[in-house]
Amino acid sequence: MLVDLNVRWPQESFNKPVNEKDISELRATLLALHNVGYTHIALNFTVRHTDKFPSNPKEMNPMDIQNRFGELMKSTGLKIYSRLTLIIDDPSKGQSLNKISQYYDLLAALPVSEKGLTLATTSLDIDLLTFDYGNRFPTFLKHKNICGCVKRGVKVEIVYGYSLRDLSQRRQFVQNIRSVIRSSRSRGLVVSSGARNSLEVRNIIGVTALLRTLGLPSDQCSKAMGDTAGLVLLNGRLRTKSYKQTVTIGSGNVVNDLETLDSNIKIVKRSRPSSNDTETSSAKKPKI
Repeated sequence: MLVDLNVRWPQESFNKPVNEKDISELRATLLALHNVGYTHIALNFTVRHTDKFPSNPKEMNPMDIQNRFGELMKSTGLKIYSRLTLIIDDPSKGQSLNKISQYYDLLAALPVSEKGLTLATTSLDIDLLTFDYGNRFPTFLKHKNICGCVKRGVKVEIVYGYSLRDLSQRRQFVQNIRSVIRSSRSRGLVVSSGARNSLEVRNIIGVTALLRTLGLPSDQCSKAMGDTAGLVLLNGRLRTKSYKQTVTIGSGNVVNDLETLDSNIKIVKRSRPSSNDTETSSAKKPKI
């Protein structure tokens, strides 16, 4: 099981739909990931926390994975998931995640301010904490905040795609990665590509060699692209496909069984019994 939880979805906002050229380039990226051994991939749609979410439920998730990539998944065996990343700047202006979390398999936060980092590491209900590794971090990462976030079950994402871009982003990538490894003490890390095209895809050997030079042990790197990333998928799927991440329907695999669970689960709002129903039911009880 080799997992990449961050392949860029080519859309900047809900108001700007994708075109066929972008979709064809994305298919080429997915095929490149399949050729180097990846089995589970998440398409990452990044928007700002302050952006207005669509009122139409059908527009909440514009990816439409089954229709656009159904044939690709059948021919290659890839498992493709949806992910939403929120850029958090001012927490007071953001919207609630409750009405959009059920439409995506994974939720991630990308803080760009100190207040945003505090919110993401303490109380935000997310699966992943990620950063813009091409720019300077908004604040100094403290061990207390990052490890406290990991103890809550939120994993910290390392995006190696920034090391393949221009010189300034490479330089900042090295500094930021060392800061994340130091503050997390190599715990709860997930490694993703953040690929924008097929040229930014690397296999596990190349990624391990890169991160080992920056201070992450080889065994931790392999775990970050396999078992730990798989736990993130499991946690995200259970959030929307189960009751309080404890009880789910059927005996299938929650992570791998994409179609069966999604078609079987139906959320029904339970109504409270009226006073007349209560009186009727109490009247039918036999007297002892």
